[in-house]
Amino acid sequence: MFSKDLLLIAILLPELASARGPFSSRSDSIQQDIEQLETELGSLATSPVNSSPWTLGYSSTQSESPTLPIIIEIMFPQTAEIDLVALLPATFTDDQNQLQPFGFPLRFSIERFLPDGSSELIADHRESDYPFSDIEPRLFPCPNPVPTRGLKITVTKLSTNPTWWPASHAVALSEVFAFADEQNSALGSKVKTTSSLEFSYFWGANCLTDGFSLFSPIDHKPRNPQRNFTTTAESVALQFDLGKKRLIDELHLWPVAYSQHNFPASSGIGFPREILLEGATQSDYSDRQTLFKKDSSNIRPGAGPFMKRIDPTEIRYLRLTLKNGLPDFRRKNRPVISLTEIEFLEKGRVISRGLRPRIVGAKKPSPMLEQLTDGNSNEGSILAMRDWIIQFKRRVELERKLDSLRQDFTETSQKEERFSEIALLVALGTVALLLLIIWLVRISARRRWSKVRERIACDLHDEVGANVSSIAHTAELLHETIPQPSETQTRLLTNLIESARLTSRETKHFISFIEGENHELDLSEQFNKVADQILGTIPLTTSYDNIRSFNQLEPDAKWNLLLFLKEALNNIIKHAQATKVQIATKRISSNLHLDVKDNGQGLPEGTTDCRHLSQRAKLLGGTLDITSESGKGTRTSLTFKK
Repeated sequence: MFSKDLLLIAILLPELASARGPFSSRSDSIQQDIEQLETELGSLATSPVNSSPWTLGYSSTQSESPTLPIIIEIMFPQTAEIDLVALLPATFTDDQNQLQPFGFPLRFSIERFLPDGSSELIADHRESDYPFSDIEPRLFPCPNPVPTRGLKITVTKLSTNPTWWPASHAVALSEVFAFADEQNSALGSKVKTTSSLEFSYFWGANCLTDGFSLFSPIDHKPRNPQRNFTTTAESVALQFDLGKKRLIDELHLWPVAYSQHNFPASSGIGFPREILLEGATQSDYSDRQTLFKKDSSNIRPGAGPFMKRIDPTEIRYLRLTLKNGLPDFRRKNRPVISLTEIEFLEKGRVISRGLRPRIVGAKKPSPMLEQLTDGNSNEGSILAMRDWIIQFKRRVELERKLDSLRQDFTETSQKEERFSEIALLVALGTVALLLLIIWLVRISARRRWSKVRERIACDLHDEVGANVSSIAHTAELLHETIPQPSETQTRLLTNLIESARLTSRETKHFISFIEGENHELDLSEQFNKVADQILGTIPLTTSYDNIRSFNQLEPDAKWNLLLFLKEALNNIIKHAQATKVQIATKRISSNLHLDVKDNGQGLPEGTTDCRHLSQRAKLLGGTLDITSESGKGTRTSLTFKK
C-alpha cells in the first residue's frame, strides 16, 4: 500500500509542477481586468489628432521668473448654469513622436462669477501639487449649478516646461469648456489674462475658448473619405426648414479633412472664407435677419469643426450662403466650395440632423446634399461635445491603466515561468527520489522475504524433509523385517513408502519455489511436468499464449497457480473419466487466464463449485468459473490480475 501511494504521488507531481504556482490566481485576475478594459475601450470613441488644427490654445509669456499668480478670466457671452468645467491640456510631440502634456498648472484654483458680482470656489488645488500625467481633459464638477457669468483660474505654481521653448516654466492650456447640460457656454467667451503669449493666430488668450483643439469630437471610424458636398460654383446658398420655430444659438461647419494624403495643407480645401447665416420665421424670408456673418479672405481652416456662437434667435427657416472657398492647389483658377457636415444647435443639441437642405436656384437637387446633415464627417461619426470630452478622458485613463496592467501581467507571467521551471525541477527531483525510495523499499522487502523464505525452506528441509525421509526409510526396514508379510501388510507398507517418497519430492519442490530457484523457469514447463505426473497416458493438448506474463509472477503466485492446476487435473482423474485434456493460457489487457478443459462426463448434477479450487482462486485474487455439461466435459477457468 505504501509503494502504491508513492507511485501515485510520483505520477501527480509532474502535473502539479506544470501548474503556474501561487502567482496563477494573480495572473488570471490581471488577464480578466485586461479583457474588461479592452471591452470597455472598444465601446469608447477614438478621436484622431488633427493634422492641421485651427489654433493651439493659450500660453503665458516666456519667462524664466514669471510673476505669480497668473490669472485667467473668462466671461461668457451669456449667463448659464454651469455644472461641469473641463480643462484640456496643451500638448507637444516628444522624440518618440508621442503626444505629451505641458504647461498644466501644478497649483491653482477655479472660481465662478455670480450675477451679483461675487465669486465662489469650484476647485481649490493651491495647497498641494495637482496630479497629472497625460493628455486627457481634467474635469471639475460644479455642485449646485447656479447662474454663472464666467470663470476665474488663478495659477500659483507652474510646471516645468519640457518643450524647446526657452522659458523654464509656463502655463499652457489647449481649451476651456464650461458645460451647462450639453452646451459649451465658454465657446466664444472673452478672455483676459495677466500673462499671455500672442503668437500669430495659433497661440493667444482668445484661442482658449474658440472651440478649436488638437482633437476633433468624432468617433474615428472613416467610411468614405470622399463623402463630401462639393460644388465648383463661386458661391452657394443652402436653405433649411426646421419644421417649427427653434432657438438657434450655435453653428458648426465641418471642413473636409484630407489626412489620408499625409499633407496637412490639403485639409480644409474648399472651406468658405465668406459665411452668411440668415434666419426667418416666414418661408419667403421676408422677415430675415442676419444671425452670423464672417468675411475673412485670409482664413486658414484646419481639420476640426468651425464652431461659432450665435445670439439666441427664435426662427424656423435658415439660409446659409457660402463664398470664396479655399483654393484647391490641384485646380488652378477653378473655384470650389466643399464641406462634410453642417450643424445647427439649440442649447448644445443638434437640431438639424437629417434635414435635407435645398440649394437656392438649383434646377435639380444635388445627390450629396443629404450627407451634409447625416451626423458624419469624412473622418467618422460626430459626437456631442460633452459626451466626447467624457469619453476622451475615460479612454486615456483606461489606456494608461491598460498599459500598467499589461506590464504587471508580463512581470507576473515571467515570475510564473520561473516558478514553473523551479517547480518542475523540484518535482522531477522529488519523483526521482520517490522512485529511488520505492526501489530501495522493494529491494529491502525482497531481502527480508528472501531471508524468511530461506529460513522456512531450511526448517522444512531439516524438519519435514528429514522426517518424511525417515518415515520412508523406516517403512522399508519394517517391510524387510517381516519374513512373510500378508497381502494387506504389503499393500499398506508399499502405500506408506510411496506416500512418504511423494511427500518428500513435493516438499523438495515446494522448498525450491520458496527459495526462488524456479522463479526464472518457464512456467509452461512446470505445467507440462505436473500434467505428465497426474494424467499419465491421457492425451494432453496445450496452448500457452503470452506465457511470459505468467513467468513474471511472484514465486508464491506461481506456486498457487501450480497447486490450482494440480487440483483441477486431479479432479479430472478422479471424476471425469476423460480421454482428452486441454490446458490454455492467455492475457487480455491486465488479466491473466488459465483454462483447463476435458471431454469427460461432466460434473454431477447440482455441482457448481469446487471448494479447493475456489480457495486457490481467492489466494490469487482472482475469480473461478466452472462450466460443465453432462457427457460433454468440463471447463475450469481462472482469471486474475497480474
